[in-house]
Amino acid sequence: MNNTEKMVTKDYIQAAIFSVLSMVGMIVAAILNMSGYTALLYPAGAAFFIGILFFILEVKIQKKGAIFIFSIVPALYFFASGLIEGIVGAVGAMLFSLFAEFILSKHHDSTKHITIAAVVYTMYYSTIGFAEQFLFTEYYCNAAAEHGIDPAVVDGMRTVFGIKPLWAAVIAATALTTLLGTLIGRLMTNKHLKRTGLVK
Repeated sequence: MNNTEKMVTKDYIQAAIFSVLSMVGMIVAAILNMSGYTALLYPAGAAFFIGILFFILEVKIQKKGAIFIFSIVPALYFFASGLIEGIVGAVGAMLFSLFAEFILSKHHDSTKHITIAAVVYTMYYSTIGFAEQFLFTEYYCNAAAEHGIDPAVVDGMRTVFGIKPLWAAVIAATALTTLLGTLIGRLMTNKHLKRTGLVK
């Protein structure tokens, strides 16, 4: 693969489809937000689906810009919420996609670099994405209550987000589920990987 090769129309379409699929995965994972206590698991749940899609997409396209396109639909969804955390999430999605693009810049055909880039990309869920919850817990919970979130859910969030060391556990769990997702993505594309020489 020539790493300087530019994306063509087909690549943009495929990346956009995967971006929509990533949003579907995030919505499925969002069921974890229905409880204040399981909300901690949302980043890890979303990262699992993203890890699968990230790996398959990068193997299929292997060109600069694919991962940035991959981040656009989630970013637009976050931004459309109009909430501070939504805007932060939108910026985080695009920013971390650029970090991933940098890691892949000369290694689009490297399984190791794809895996590392996937982990870096999903870190925005548990770092920037959860900064408000852990750093400004009372403000976040009060805002959630004002937006009509069930008081029991808000109380659960106030409890778990008030335990600051849990943030490190959330970050670690997100990394682990991303790794699991990329492993599954690799297994799903195993025949293709062997054909292209990515797996010896």
